[in-house]
Amino acid sequence: AWDTALFLLQQFGFGLIIGIGGGWLIAKLLNWMDLAPGLYAMLALALGFSVFGLTGVIGGSGFLAIYLCGLMIGNQPGRHLNFILPVHDGLAWLSQIGLFLILGLLVNPSELLQYALPSLVIALALIFVARPIAVFLSIKPFFRFRWRELGFISWVGLRGAVPIVLAIFPVIGGVENASLYFNVAFAVVLLSLLIQGSSLSLMARWMRVEVPIGIKPNHQGALGILPTNDYEMFVYRIENEQLDGQQIRLLRFPSGTLISALFRNNVMLHPKGSTELKLNDTICVISRNEDLDALNQIFSGHSKLKNREAFFGSFTLRGDALLSDVAKAYGLVISSAEHGMTLSEFISRRVGGHPVVGDDVDWHGIHWVVNEV
Repeated sequence: AWDTALFLLQQFGFGLIIGIGGGWLIAKLLNWMDLAPGLYAMLALALGFSVFGLTGVIGGSGFLAIYLCGLMIGNQPGRHLNFILPVHDGLAWLSQIGLFLILGLLVNPSELLQYALPSLVIALALIFVARPIAVFLSIKPFFRFRWRELGFISWVGLRGAVPIVLAIFPVIGGVENASLYFNVAFAVVLLSLLIQGSSLSLMARWMRVEVPIGIKPNHQGALGILPTNDYEMFVYRIENEQLDGQQIRLLRFPSGTLISALFRNNVMLHPKGSTELKLNDTICVISRNEDLDALNQIFSGHSKLKNREAFFGSFTLRGDALLSDVAKAYGLVISSAEHGMTLSEFISRRVGGHPVVGDDVDWHGIHWVVNEV
């Protein structure tokens, strides 16, 4: 027991310290250095391997260290991310493709069919018994989620590549009945993806936890000029019929926003304040990320906006508004204990203390929906 405790302490302790410390130093280094664009991703990869190797050499968990290192680098704003993320995104896709290719080569369909029936029983037990029980025991005593939210959390316990990869280790080690473990694990993952994966949107609607898709630009990316709080380019396609024929100067853009280009019929125009927008125009806007919500409201498609209004309501109240003021405006009756509460505190209590976007409360005949957290 003592050796096991010491082993866990060593693995997690070194992994935590080197991962966070190394990631912080690497992020600062990448932000400070001025390199050719193609070198940032290679340097981040090399330093990441160094963190992984160093942690393993001294007896820590390299996997934990490299994970925390990546979090530290990714959350350090700077122009280096513009060059690192696209390369590493491609490497991640390549890794997944290679992983599933190797897994597919290890599968023998005739052997898989032999274990189809027991695999089905195991998969159904995991989906309908084990996962719901685990979710209930690990969440319900600590968080006041509603039953339909717990039900959806239970349903999204998809099995993926990790169980199959873990099932390969008995095969590599020559463990007795290794073929049984691998084929059952593979079949369970396949059934989980078919049963749960294909029904996620249906279950979200059935359990009333589906939130309308937010409006986003077709493309966005940092300009890479300022080291922090950089300006970004947001590209929108005009789909809102209300904007057809609207002059640009009549739109209420956030302060500091600049329209850099307007494309119409594959021709770039130089927009002015008197330029009228047309449907299917593509407009390029330079602004900061904190102005993104305001820009989305301007360029939102009419049908999408209508769906969001139907879900969230026609207007929004601030969360820091006093509940007593809201009650007075609507002629509602509240208790003496609720007089000092803000609207956000009141809604938070009603939904279990941990509100998320889309949570709703029926109170005094009014439907209240969380629009933003």
